[in-house]
Amino acid sequence: MKALSSITCRVAETTPSRWPTAFKALAATASLIGCCAAAGEPLKTIVNPVHLSNTTQYGYSQATVAAGRSKLIFVSGQVGISEQGPNDFNSQVDRSFARLLAALAAAGGKADDVVKITLLILDHDPEKLKYVVEKQRAVFGSTPPASTLIPVTALYAKGVAFEIDAVAVAPP
Repeated sequence: MKALSSITCRVAETTPSRWPTAFKALAATASLIGCCAAAGEPLKTIVNPVHLSNTTQYGYSQATVAAGRSKLIFVSGQVGISEQGPNDFNSQVDRSFARLLAALAAAGGKADDVVKITLLILDHDPEKLKYVVEKQRAVFGSTPPASTLIPVTALYAKGVAFEIDAVAVAPP
């Protein structure tokens, strides 16, 4: 595990032009660690230490451990804007999650395999967060992934109000 920490630190210190090489090294190390896990060990373990806030009620976990022989799935950011509409915030959140699950399924994964999500919310406010949390709880249930929410002032195109990406660990 010390080797993985060392590589993680080096990735953070690497210039952007060298990130692809650094991430390949990190992925290779993670793969080697996964191959050494005990047979029968769950692929995904939720971690919510008692000395940290219990975040499960908000639809995410403090950490998620991916172990064993597994397939890592990286799902690109999914947005929910539609030419057919409606394009209110809640509708975009619903379609974004649906697209995330569709991309995940196409790669051989399911909602329960997700270990990390990143949420981007345009002009973040408590009402928007409330809806996103409800959606996360509905999609991920009692085993929510680790999560990062990033409030933003703009996304890639006018009208886009929400984006979600994910990392999942699934059986090979």
